[in-house]
Amino acid sequence: MGTWIAAIVFLAMPFAFISPGLIWKSQHLFFLFCPVFIVALNLKNVWIKAFLLYLATWQLFIFLMSLNHRDYNPGFGLTILLSVMAGGIIYKFISEGKLPDEKWHSIIRIAVIIQIAISIPQAWGWNPVMELLSLVTTVREKLPGHLVGSLGNRNYLAAFIAMSVPFFIGWRTMKIGKLTINPALIVIFAFLGACVSPGTVAAMAGLGFYLTFNYSLKKRLIALSLISKVCVLYIMGYVLLTGNHLWEFQELPGQIRQFISTGNFQPDPFRDDIGRFQMWMMATSNLLHSWNLMVFGFGPAAAWGRNYPIHGQYISVWFHYGLVGLFFMLGYIVTTWRYLAKKKELALLTAFLIMCLDMVGNFPAGIATTAFMMIVICGLIERKRING
Repeated sequence: MGTWIAAIVFLAMPFAFISPGLIWKSQHLFFLFCPVFIVALNLKNVWIKAFLLYLATWQLFIFLMSLNHRDYNPGFGLTILLSVMAGGIIYKFISEGKLPDEKWHSIIRIAVIIQIAISIPQAWGWNPVMELLSLVTTVREKLPGHLVGSLGNRNYLAAFIAMSVPFFIGWRTMKIGKLTINPALIVIFAFLGACVSPGTVAAMAGLGFYLTFNYSLKKRLIALSLISKVCVLYIMGYVLLTGNHLWEFQELPGQIRQFISTGNFQPDPFRDDIGRFQMWMMATSNLLHSWNLMVFGFGPAAAWGRNYPIHGQYISVWFHYGLVGLFFMLGYIVTTWRYLAKKKELALLTAFLIMCLDMVGNFPAGIATTAFMMIVICGLIERKRING
């Protein structure tokens, strides 16, 4: 199929989206769809291949509907389609590339060190990113009051740094008596602690998983239980000491009762930010309106009730692509986890775990920089699978 797919698409192109008066528009839309289709069929991982084809088909449906229905904007999801095209190409390039793993690990470490270096002066209100941009253009400097690096948000920064943690373990360590110190990890977790993000908790859990991987089952369960308690205490301490997100937990019992009794969730109209729990219930209540929405979703870039992404990648995939898309995603996660655990690829396994944990309360696949980190990790995993 990989040999013939470009030729087959070329044959189909003149007949794509035949609609009087709209030939130029419809064929341009189909032309954007073609590379995703070609790249997907040339990928070796069946789960990623299936997900990309499914997403591209969803976008194709939106294109078709836009030709005769004014309610459908052909631009809906177009950014998603182009991003997936870019991601698929990068993934294929990395998974079939020749750059050694250790070189990739070094590149990841360099990227993280640069982000941390940029973040240091931000703690005192000076943003080097804005200063640099101001040399060539007019910028509006607006620091949100916490560390963001060049990524603009502490959640994005934390996710980017968190996924790199396994590649710093054992790197540039130093001995003080019988004690081995890893200065880089100390700095990283200091920054992650300041970020206070789902990525912070994911990194803590990932480090615990890495350090206890070779324990006996009993000792490992005890250690992981202690690490889970540390993560919960960290979250509780932040919420109680700062008051941030406290209202979400206070209002949660009543909102759960409302959701269970009515099947719907009505947020407080006076709140701009409805919180993660409320986001999940709001998106789910929209899905429960019909079986076809639950199975196939609302489509790429569909509005879920607010003008910002759902803070939770799994819920987001279910909302946009239905149980079909979620099945492909979870299928990839399960098969990849089993492969890495069997091969005992501990660094990649831990990075993959941190990535999956961060997706519970965050949307790293929806941000270009964190998505690129995910693609690099998944590409390196796929390369090991291809090479046996």
